[in-house]
Amino acid sequence: MSSSTALRLFRGTGPFEFTGPVLERVLDELAVDIAADGEVSMVIAVANGGTIPGAGLAARLAVPLAHVHAKHNRTDAIHTQATGDVAVAFPDGFPDALSGRVLLVDDICGSGATFTALTTALEPRLTPGAHIKTVALCRNEGADRAPDWAAYTVDDWVVFPWETPPAGIELVALPSPASLKGRTL
Repeated sequence: MSSSTALRLFRGTGPFEFTGPVLERVLDELAVDIAADGEVSMVIAVANGGTIPGAGLAARLAVPLAHVHAKHNRTDAIHTQATGDVAVAFPDGFPDALSGRVLLVDDICGSGATFTALTTALEPRLTPGAHIKTVALCRNEGADRAPDWAAYTVDDWVVFPWETPPAGIELVALPSPASLKGRTL
């Protein structure tokens, strides 16, 4: 278990809606940027939020996909702060040894705690010369850690295509990214 004291920011500019078409464009652009930075050996998707973007990146980069479980949210209700305490679980069949450049993918880097906990938990499995790079569709401004790649920096809750939108709350659509570099909303 790992702990973080960073708090997500919720400034009332959203909640934002991350639509399916935006997801496809973001995954295309992320794959190009990541591939241009060097060869990837594997994608590890953080279940549950990173499952779909992780699978999308693994397919686009033509590399193997694995999943890891990390939990620290008390609820999926919007504007809920994460606990900062992250429980990590490796499923049966998870690789014992990781080589090359491994991508750790999640939907959002809310506080930074999940990426920090998972990077620490994965380190004993890294072979000499192997390293982890982090990818998130969004990074909350309150995160105490920035992923290596993120399509958006946001200051409110984000509802992703695989999530049920909250009833009675109007969502603000995220624009299609003009560029993945420095996009802040």
